[in-house]
Amino acid sequence: MTTSRTDFIETWLTEMPEGSGNVQTYQQLKFDISDLKQYEIPVTDLGNNLKKVELSQTAYYWYEQHEIIELGSELEKRPQGLVVRLTGKNPDIKGSHPFASDLYDTILKDNRHLSLRLLSDIQLSDEGFAIWKKLFALGHKISVYDVNEPGKTFDTFSSSDDMDQYFKHGDRDYKRYQYVLSESGSMLAETRGFFHTRRYRESSGLSTED
Repeated sequence: MTTSRTDFIETWLTEMPEGSGNVQTYQQLKFDISDLKQYEIPVTDLGNNLKKVELSQTAYYWYEQHEIIELGSELEKRPQGLVVRLTGKNPDIKGSHPFASDLYDTILKDNRHLSLRLLSDIQLSDEGFAIWKKLFALGHKISVYDVNEPGKTFDTFSSSDDMDQYFKHGDRDYKRYQYVLSESGSMLAETRGFFHTRRYRESSGLSTED
């Protein structure tokens, strides 16, 4: 039986894959999306070369021109939010449009009732840092938490400079930090509510495991 406690664990604390934007993840996404097309899964055209496939537990968003996938993300639907499992970009267009921040911006707007969870990617910290900064500039709410004590550490950035302390080259300890992207104030309020409940359980000594 699922409860709010197990929903929290499944959405915010389960393991996530490392790496985003490298050649391996791009090839994997390219294969997965091409495979979906072969099975004639309905594809939604969102405009501006952006497409979407939504399944019962997974969703794919990607930019495509002339049947070439430029940038895409695979997301897993969890009870309290969406988890970005893979993001990959065609290495032939690295450094040019479209950018991951544009993709995440569209995903958030297309799912206004859900926040996105992303890994603080230690392998691509500079690129990841630039993404968070741009999303903050676009008006999105960005929060961070430590998976070891999620309820007590959930914090929403008030300025882009607040992010600096969560990036450091070559330090695997930073993997414990997870990012939460929220499109609106109401979405952030609901997400904060999930973490407030978790904090109560942590502070009260109640079981936080399923």
